[in-house]
Amino acid sequence: MERVAPTTATAMSEHWNARAWKFDAAASHRRDASSWRAVFEAALGSRPQDVVDLGCGTGACALLAASLGHRVTAVDGSLEMLSHGRTAAAEAGLEIDFIHSTMDEAKLPASSTDIVTIRNVLWTLENPPAALALAREILRPGGKLLLSDGLWYRQRVNNSREIFGTNLPFYNGLTETDARALIAGAGFRSVESWRHLMPGDPYGSVYDDPDTPITFFVLTAIAPE
Repeated sequence: MERVAPTTATAMSEHWNARAWKFDAAASHRRDASSWRAVFEAALGSRPQDVVDLGCGTGACALLAASLGHRVTAVDGSLEMLSHGRTAAAEAGLEIDFIHSTMDEAKLPASSTDIVTIRNVLWTLENPPAALALAREILRPGGKLLLSDGLWYRQRVNNSREIFGTNLPFYNGLTETDARALIAGAGFRSVESWRHLMPGDPYGSVYDDPDTPITFFVLTAIAPE
């Protein structure tokens, strides 16, 4: 299988290690916790299932899924981001198996989970299609992918090669159209949108255009039987 981040994993981990404290304090999953929980409950259901959160960061998806009673494994390459997630889980009394590893090195077993979540991660990857291929591999037949992301910048020059060592194809974020193409390319079916359940513009304005709200999506799709 192709690797998700063959050359950028170390640089990206260092990037988030340095920003973890600032990111967690401003995260939408903390500001709008009840709204995000309602979205996840509708999209994933509350019957306990196995969930893997790929690129979990400070635990947005992992905490939401665990609060609904799911059995959660959360994977991230940034130790500092994970430390915030572990603290939040402990404060909430939630049991989450946090794994310090890149997606490429986590060695998650094939057909081992019912749900995979990937939120606000694809822009950080040099090979986003490989992340969806990994999700499909570890999902059981008929399992569910939850994919959420947004278009964070409108005009920023793509200098990701200078920062991380190679070009990131979605360095400024991605649209729902982009995401649907990736989902289809990975062989998933039955794509469904849940954006309508999230009120307003929780992420605020585009980072380089204060007059334009950030557009984002929350999609689910089903792995082949």
